[in-house]
Amino acid sequence: MKAAILIASLLSPLAVAGQCDINTGYAKANYTVTTDTVANKQHTENAFTLWRTPHQVAKQNPQFIELWQQLRNQQMRPIRYFQHAQRGIEYQPSEVQGEQDWSAKYQLVSNALLEKMTLKNSAGEGCELTEHYQYQQAETKIELTWLANQQLVKEMRISSPSYSRIVALTTVEHNKDAVTAQFAKWDNFQTTDYADIGDNESDPFLAKMINLGFVEHGATGFYDAQGNQLQSEHQHHH
Repeated sequence: MKAAILIASLLSPLAVAGQCDINTGYAKANYTVTTDTVANKQHTENAFTLWRTPHQVAKQNPQFIELWQQLRNQQMRPIRYFQHAQRGIEYQPSEVQGEQDWSAKYQLVSNALLEKMTLKNSAGEGCELTEHYQYQQAETKIELTWLANQQLVKEMRISSPSYSRIVALTTVEHNKDAVTAQFAKWDNFQTTDYADIGDNESDPFLAKMINLGFVEHGATGFYDAQGNQLQSEHQHHH
C-alpha cells in the first residue's frame, strides 16, 4: 500500500477503491452555482474557484478570496484577500465564530455530512471513482456526486419546496506548481490584522471595506457559495 493511498484513506472516512496517482492535495477546481427561488422566481448563476494545498484552502469569487490555513494545533486561521486592491485582512483563530471544520472548507462538504448520507451507487475507479449519495432532512434533500479519491464535489443538488441550488464542478487541475504559485502571489499582498482595523480607519481601503460591510462580520466564517453572509444568531460585532 503506497503512502499516498494510506494518507487518502486516513483523510477520508470513505472507501478508497483503486489507486489515484494524482497528487490531489493540490487542486484548482472551478465551480458554477445555480440557485432558483420559487417565491420570487429568482434565478441566479455564479461561479467560484476552489484552490487548495494540503494545509491551505481558498475560495475565490469575483469579489474576494477567502483563504483558510490549517495550523499545527488543528485550529484554522482565515485571511480575506481582495484581488483588485492586492490587500488582505487577517483573523486569529479565536476571532472565528462557529464550528471550525477543516473538511468542510477543504472539500466543500464535511466528513460529518458525508457519513450521514446514504451511498446509492458508485462507478469508475482510481481518480475517477464517483460515488452518489443522498440525504433527506425534513423537506430538504441533498444529492451528492462525489469524486471520492480526489475529495471533490462533482455535483451537489440541494432542493426544498421553496428553493434549489446546484453546485457543479466544471474543470479541475492538479498542477502543484500552478497552485503553489497562486498561494505565493496572495501571500505577497499587504495584510492588516482584523484587531487593528479600528486604529486604521483613515486607510482608504479599510474605510471602503468597512463601508461595504466586508469587515463587520468578516470573522464569522458563515458564507454561502456566492460569499453571501449567512445569518447566524451569533454575529460578531466590534
